[in-house]
Amino acid sequence: MEETYQNNIQDDRIDKIEKHTAVMNKEFGELLVTNAKEHAEIKTDLTWLKKTYWIIATASVGGMIGTFFNVFK
Repeated sequence: MEETYQNNIQDDRIDKIEKHTAVMNKEFGELLVTNAKEHAEIKTDLTWLKKTYWIIATASVGGMIGTFFNVFK
């Protein structure tokens, strides 16, 4: 009984997947190396919080000054 190899299609698919995997690893590796510093830092934009803080602080101080004027009036 002679056995013939019939998995050529599967071998082709595995070869394609291995090539794509190698390309992906190369590209992601370069991405991580070039942007390592940016990935290590936590970047958050808190300008909206600063603006909100100053609005609340200004309103609170203004309210406190208004209260003092009403008390001593």
